[in-house]
Amino acid sequence: MSESQCIVRIQSAYPHLSEKERKIADYILNHPKETIHSSINQVSARIKVADATVFRFCRRLDFKGFQEMKIVLASDIARSKRFEETKKSGQDDEVLAQAEQVFQDNIRTLENTYQILNSEQFKKAIHTLSRSERIAFFSSSGSALVAQEAHRKFVRAGVMTYAPSDGEFQTLTASQLTEQDTAVFISYSASDKHLVQVAKTAKQKGCPTIGLTGFMKSALAEMMDISLHTVSVPTDFRSESYVARAAQVTLIDALFVSVMHVRQQHLNSDGKIQDVLLQG
Repeated sequence: MSESQCIVRIQSAYPHLSEKERKIADYILNHPKETIHSSINQVSARIKVADATVFRFCRRLDFKGFQEMKIVLASDIARSKRFEETKKSGQDDEVLAQAEQVFQDNIRTLENTYQILNSEQFKKAIHTLSRSERIAFFSSSGSALVAQEAHRKFVRAGVMTYAPSDGEFQTLTASQLTEQDTAVFISYSASDKHLVQVAKTAKQKGCPTIGLTGFMKSALAEMMDISLHTVSVPTDFRSESYVARAAQVTLIDALFVSVMHVRQQHLNSDGKIQDVLLQG
């Protein structure tokens, strides 16, 4: 994972942290400036946990240690300050200001998602999808629209895909997958127990699995062969998961374009790949 935002990593992992880890997370989220100007001993003393617990917390977030976490956190603070200054100097018109806020929230969601994008996992996903005979997109709740959009893109490009929305049909589809296929699971919360069972069915058939989830430390994400993650921020009138759809759709777009370029040698003409990408 390349250097990425500290706050984003904490928010992504938070639902799956232990009680002590949440104490550390809460302190950092509520006192970011104090954290970057403190030593690991000072922070652990304030939270009343062992130094080793703070160190393990940093490692859980894929930092080498407390010092690296502080460096990335400092970048977060500077980025947030620039964002607030830009927002204050924005539109005076209230209606346009609200519209601008929606755009800014989506932009931040895309930027945050790109920051935590694991290049190795992304490349593995492209390789797996490119060689697949069939691709099945499984989803739950609001992510169903994203799965249908993914299905529409790939099927128009000549790839055999499925995007079953019915729970029983999802299980049936998963039971018919093979090692030559790929199952893609799209869920921001990654907490749907039925989706976990569908994933188990697919894996029992030897089918490679790719997860697009909002939380790195979730049951669904951890059982995937390849894990990609999206992040979001809570906003007025829109839930965090709703805003995250912008990132989910964009990540699907990135996979689609990359896979099409890999598969272009199988298309009939040089122009066909361009037609597919333009129509997609």
